[in-house]
Amino acid sequence: METTTIRLVRNATLRINYAGHNILVDPFFADKGSMQSAIGVYKAPRVHLTMPVSEITEGLDMMLQTHIHPDHYDETVKQHLPKDIRYYVQPQDKATVEQDGFTRVEVIEDKTTVEDMAIHRVSGHHGFGKIGEIMGPVSGYVLTAEGCPTVYIMGDCKWEDCIRETVERFKPDYIVVNSGGAVFPEFSKVDGCIIPDEAEVMQMLDELPVHIKLIAVHMDATDHGQTTRAILRNEALHHGVDMSRLLIPEDGETIKL
Repeated sequence: METTTIRLVRNATLRINYAGHNILVDPFFADKGSMQSAIGVYKAPRVHLTMPVSEITEGLDMMLQTHIHPDHYDETVKQHLPKDIRYYVQPQDKATVEQDGFTRVEVIEDKTTVEDMAIHRVSGHHGFGKIGEIMGPVSGYVLTAEGCPTVYIMGDCKWEDCIRETVERFKPDYIVVNSGGAVFPEFSKVDGCIIPDEAEVMQMLDELPVHIKLIAVHMDATDHGQTTRAILRNEALHHGVDMSRLLIPEDGETIKL
């Protein structure tokens, strides 16, 4: 079996080689500063891609979309991807992706299989309270295959009981956690951040079995993300985390699982 690799492109965009399949998760190709700010501070994205888009899209077998907020699926995506690529989505996003011209959009209700790989879709909450309602539905995906580590792509989901149950059910070896601690100030004062921040990542590490490794992404690319890589590393150091359990890749970095 080929080595399983996860390459962080930028933000939550991942290029994954799993069971011989080349998968792209949550494409965000926009040029630096070409999109509006989330909270009125800096235009998005805040950083350039570290590689040409052609390198990101070359040889892809399929797309995997957790949800279609603009920092996970921007306006340029339809220009850069072949329209006949196999495109997996949550039910709520099928119509939008099809309207953008993609012709092989497939909903994963619960589970789909591609040759020897299974993709399981699980739901979570993109924040709680009023802001959680505004953010709308979001999914995560668990990849399983014989001879491969089990990988849980958590998506923009908060750490809560339904996610703990997913971990208990699938017993992943790796969890990709969107650790940017994103906030919308007028709501977050009451309801908190909409994805895990550094404190929530520490809570996960405290609660999870020690063999599970976290891969922390979704940092340093948008102005509503308050947790940076530096802040997360600082918190982990203060918390006494075994850093072999918390992987914090830079943009463009590939992790071998």
